[in-house]
Amino acid sequence: MPKKDVTELRQTRKEQQRRADDRFTWRVLGVMLFLGVWTFLLYRFSWPPYLYALPSGAAVLYLLSYIYPRDFTALAVFVSGGALGLWFLTVLYQRSGRWDLLAHILFAAAIAGSALLVWLLKRKGGALSLGKKTLTVIPRKGQYLFLFIACGLLAAALTAAIIFGSSAALYAMIAMFCYLFIAAVYYTVRLI
Repeated sequence: MPKKDVTELRQTRKEQQRRADDRFTWRVLGVMLFLGVWTFLLYRFSWPPYLYALPSGAAVLYLLSYIYPRDFTALAVFVSGGALGLWFLTVLYQRSGRWDLLAHILFAAAIAGSALLVWLLKRKGGALSLGKKTLTVIPRKGQYLFLFIACGLLAAALTAAIIFGSSAALYAMIAMFCYLFIAAVYYTVRLI
């Protein structure tokens, strides 16, 4: 390969890297702007204090998506959503018993729907087809086992919450984050 072609190739790669860095910078700035607006709204309108954690968690998940593979990002979003659902169940238990049955049915349907989605993703190589467009969610060789285990753990957590009440839901929420930490260690070792 002539020296001129190598130089052009290096310049093209540098330009692509610069564009990728610019996109990342703008995304991080967008997340920071969102956090600032969210914090202002919470402070100004005195919303419930537990809403302070939502944008921070979303920002952490967003930044993790740049470091870890997509299958871990999907697992982190799923586990975080499940833990948030368990937390809302504990809030419902403390308020009144009118909505408990509906909340349990919706949560069980969400777990079943998530398990079905993971099964479809595994069957179709990690891609979903919506009309003519195909969206790759998880790489072909992704670790689907972690997602199936998370579905099982959430189903067990919901069962424990139904039988034992809000304290079991809180402990199950902690167990879900411990499971996510174990998966993070696995994926970190896999990155090395």
